[in-house]
Amino acid sequence: MKKPINYIIGEGDINDISVLNDKERDYFMMMKSQSGVLFLSSKPGIAKSAIIRSIAKKMNFSYIDLRLSMLDETDIGLYPKIKEFDEEEYLYHVTPYWAKLANDRPTIVHFEELNRTTLNVRNAALQILLERQIGPFFRFNENVFMVSSGNMGDKDGTDVEEFDKALDGRLIQVFHDLTLEEWIDYFAKENVHQPIIDFLTLNRNYYYQYPSDSSRYRSYASPRSWTFLSDFITENFGRNAKPEEYINFLMKYGYGYVGDSITPYIRFCRTNRITVNDVLNDFENIKDELLEYNRDKKNEILTNLKAIRFSKIGINQINNLTKFLLLLSDDEVISYFNHLLEKDFLYKSNRMSDQEQLLVDKKNQKIKKFFANKDFLKYKTVMKEIFENQYRKII
Repeated sequence: MKKPINYIIGEGDINDISVLNDKERDYFMMMKSQSGVLFLSSKPGIAKSAIIRSIAKKMNFSYIDLRLSMLDETDIGLYPKIKEFDEEEYLYHVTPYWAKLANDRPTIVHFEELNRTTLNVRNAALQILLERQIGPFFRFNENVFMVSSGNMGDKDGTDVEEFDKALDGRLIQVFHDLTLEEWIDYFAKENVHQPIIDFLTLNRNYYYQYPSDSSRYRSYASPRSWTFLSDFITENFGRNAKPEEYINFLMKYGYGYVGDSITPYIRFCRTNRITVNDVLNDFENIKDELLEYNRDKKNEILTNLKAIRFSKIGINQINNLTKFLLLLSDDEVISYFNHLLEKDFLYKSNRMSDQEQLLVDKKNQKIKKFFANKDFLKYKTVMKEIFENQYRKII
């Protein structure tokens, strides 16, 4: 169970947002303005906490996670104490220690489950979020950034308290979603067991799936629960574990992680022994087995390769990727080239400055070298046509 107050220490540069992905950058810019309160709502398990934690980690900020449903108002800052002044006694608010820590350095304070806590806790949290202070005397510094989050209520089967209209007008209410492609690109490719990514790339309907009315299980598939399953596998069997090493466990207990979705994943593990990691990192040892794969199975691997950004593939991996492509039919190879020119290649325009065009050329060097491989010369004319079509669409 997560701790009700979670604190991570870091130092960071408030103005360096280049380390953030697009969604993280948008969220931080709304926090940075300190005008209005960003409130992220989503279905459970869509990585609201993870994306805020990721912002703090990438910017090297401190991060304070207040899980409001597990706290009372004294944890937030409504703890009274008697103070003597001129021989008279007065009540004042005691500032919690987490607030002092937040003021020490650039910090993101995340108020989770804002609409699932008690009225007293919510009111205490809202005073901080809206006024940036605790009681009349303690104020948060300008390098403290705040965000709140919660679930959606009837729309996602959670028990929440509805906000009144006055509060609705003071919250920047953003529906947080995370597509499969975003989850893979922003998080999973670095943190999730590759066979899980391969399975979801081919079976995207299992990325998020509530249990059906007839299901025996209460657990369900979500980015969070797939990550839990991945963490179990990598912790106990290793990052590069083969499905046959852990499939017996999945058959016994996998439903506890992702519910009914474990059945198609087990089926996938039994019939797909070779993963993208194998192709990119161990091609020579799996080449003979690949040669026995039919077109459909090789096409599944190709589909999974398309989910990986070319800029993230290393030099040795590119050599293995080339060897794999040479096992495919011409139309499959061309489909991969088309994917790269649409998703990974950067296009220049006359509106760019000379410096911007030079930067684009520099970023394209790796992919241009890949296209220039002598083994791909026979595709030169087709690649030129693809490039021209993509250029017209984008420019």
